[in-house]
Amino acid sequence: MSFSKSLFSSNNQNTYRKIYNPVDKILPSDDLSIVNKYDKHALTVIDNRYISAVARKKYEKVPQEYLEYVKLYMIIRSIKYKTQNKTLLLFLKIVEDALVASINSYTIYSENVMLRIDKINLEKKIEEILSDKNNVTLQMMNTSGQLKITKTFKMKAIFNYYILLFGMPGYGVGFDPVRIAFLEETLRKNGINPYK
Repeated sequence: MSFSKSLFSSNNQNTYRKIYNPVDKILPSDDLSIVNKYDKHALTVIDNRYISAVARKKYEKVPQEYLEYVKLYMIIRSIKYKTQNKTLLLFLKIVEDALVASINSYTIYSENVMLRIDKINLEKKIEEILSDKNNVTLQMMNTSGQLKITKTFKMKAIFNYYILLFGMPGYGVGFDPVRIAFLEETLRKNGINPYK
């Protein structure tokens, strides 16, 4: 290899060229100049919005904008094509795999929530079937005694599922809007009216 310096720019950065092909540029191992500000922004978005959500087990917060996901994926690929630095390539492969894993984690989490909802519905059906078998209707004629009136209310499906899946929110805290939005989307995708 030989040492070369550009005559056309004031950039004093050293690069190395292969002797058998002086046009082919090899970046020094610590050169990250190929990662421009847009690439850095994309990597930050991947870390903050995708990887961190999965690391904190907040799977419902993983973005589901498919076009954004593809754009970020393609940015990683474009950075990979600009370098031969093995360390940087390894880092980019880890980021790329983590991005894909976060999308897969969201999908698995959604499917898990739907399976839990299906299980709850099946348990309710079994309970209804068994309770109807054990009911006996009695007619009472001359009766006396006390009468007790109770009022019951039925919450919308989305709130019932929220409580069953995530527990009752603390006093004064309320339902987590991100989880409500996630549940609403998951229920609608599976043909369940969340506000029935």
